[in-house]
Amino acid sequence: MTTVADPRDRSPDSEQPDPGGDSVQSKRGDEGRFYLGLVALVGLLVFGTLAVIAVLPMVVPGYTSASITSGSMQPKLRPGDVVIAVGNGGAGIKTGTIVVYEDPARGDLVTHRIVGVNDDGSYVTRGDANGVNDAQAIPSENVKGVGKWVVPYVGLPRVWVANNEWLPLGFTLIAAVWVMWFVRYALETKYDPWFVDESESQTEPLRVGS
Repeated sequence: MTTVADPRDRSPDSEQPDPGGDSVQSKRGDEGRFYLGLVALVGLLVFGTLAVIAVLPMVVPGYTSASITSGSMQPKLRPGDVVIAVGNGGAGIKTGTIVVYEDPARGDLVTHRIVGVNDDGSYVTRGDANGVNDAQAIPSENVKGVGKWVVPYVGLPRVWVANNEWLPLGFTLIAAVWVMWFVRYALETKYDPWFVDESESQTEPLRVGS
């Protein structure tokens, strides 16, 4: 006599696990990490490129870069923007031009607009958001260059430090560490869904019996 087992008598513990399911889930997890790392890598490259563009004029003759640390030039320029200026000798600049100049009183770089030219060749400047002209005229030799390009947001860390705003600076540093951590997922081949290990993909040749 043959006894047929009742399917209802099977316990869940008696079922064999599906090793293929774990493999698929692991593969999907690796693929998700890869795309996350790819996004982080793109973001890092974009910010890094902007940072290089903002810093490079400091070492290139004839160019100057200055960070906007206040709202005196809003809405044209915002705090955190970096202005790249091209030198022209400081003379013959027309009214209405945005220039980067060395403040005679404080010695730091300021980015304001020229609103007038004095008889001695010095310039009257003013921030677009300010109601009055700057108190001191700017000698032509103090003008470092005429503003040509703006690199946005790169100068924000300097603004935060100048204003003692440590909370956003701290969050930015933590975010930068996380981004660099995730970038590794885009660089390691084990997470790359398009990478094929040739040594594992090779199959044994068919044997033809005699």
